[in-house]
Amino acid sequence: MFYPAFLNLQDKKCLVIGAGTVAERKAISLLRSGSDVHLISPRVTERLHDLIQHNQISWFDRQFQDGDTSGFFLVCAATDSTQTNTRIFKEAHKKNGIDLVNVVDVVPECTFAATSIVVLEKVSISISTSGKSPAVCRRIREYIESKFCQDAINHLEKESLVYKDDKKTTVREEHTFKSKVPYPIGFLTADRQCTIIGKNNKLLERVNLLRKCGAKVKMADDDTLRRDSSAFLTFADVEYQEYNGSQLVELTRNPMQGTFYTPLITVDHDLVIGITPNLDSKNAWQYAKQIQTDLATQFESQGYGHFLDFLGSLRPKVMTSIPTPAKRKQFFEDIIDQNSKGEKELCCFDFGDLGCSNECTFNLVRTHRTDQIKKTIQKKIQTYSYN
Repeated sequence: MFYPAFLNLQDKKCLVIGAGTVAERKAISLLRSGSDVHLISPRVTERLHDLIQHNQISWFDRQFQDGDTSGFFLVCAATDSTQTNTRIFKEAHKKNGIDLVNVVDVVPECTFAATSIVVLEKVSISISTSGKSPAVCRRIREYIESKFCQDAINHLEKESLVYKDDKKTTVREEHTFKSKVPYPIGFLTADRQCTIIGKNNKLLERVNLLRKCGAKVKMADDDTLRRDSSAFLTFADVEYQEYNGSQLVELTRNPMQGTFYTPLITVDHDLVIGITPNLDSKNAWQYAKQIQTDLATQFESQGYGHFLDFLGSLRPKVMTSIPTPAKRKQFFEDIIDQNSKGEKELCCFDFGDLGCSNECTFNLVRTHRTDQIKKTIQKKIQTYSYN
């Protein structure tokens, strides 16, 4: 399970290395969060080109070079070269000590994982399956979008361009992103030390959540206000005198002054949904709590966590048996799509009927009857491995 958080990236220098749609999504999300975005790539997508032309992104038209990560707060490696991505991670995290590094699709070379996000008028909602199922994550995001459709502003990447008379025009003036959206992530805290400074109920909640995420929690005295160099994350309810904006610190008394903050959450095993007001809607906490209550009814203790565990258990076999990423993606889509083809019009995995009793994969998994579907899944794996 990843620790859910929203980063405060206002004016922070962030670097994206790579081209293509993945790099585009990362750059736009960072820009939408108020960060100072830099891009290194010998080519760019059309959307990114528009942003560069309007001085929204600083672009270096070349391949990655040694020393490029120096001085950045956050680094995302999204090149199509595994060797280059590993090189970026080693330089950024191990050599330059950058705490926030993400290498696309390589969890061991990440300190955080990007999460899916739904942006509403007043709040943002993050969805994470802790890397176990992007397909489930997408379906949950689509459900949340439809549930709050009158208030939705999705997707961020669609805001890059406007269309007039069926012709694409340049980026809108408001694409300076005056309305900022907090940047949702999941910290990879397993076996990493996290320090707690102070004592209150909020910090106790943080401790319990950190332990669920596998973190090593260190409780410091109230008067221990100096930086702990061994801490990956620091949580404080007192004045943190040595905080200078570069460390990963949550200040529970004034969340917007820290590097990150913990949102309201709905959790079921590795499914973590975070809800927070947007940066220009700081008085929307009551609305955020209402959404949290609604989503908790839908997702907590309803079997989604068990289903994610099951899908995650298939990944090692799928990775070795099915040769291409596209086929692996389609395999999992097929497994999940079986859940929406029951006798009823709305199946439970379509989020419309929590009392559904169809003999679908989802119901079999959440009622611990996986033996009934293992043979079917094994045949599917064999089919995809030969095609």
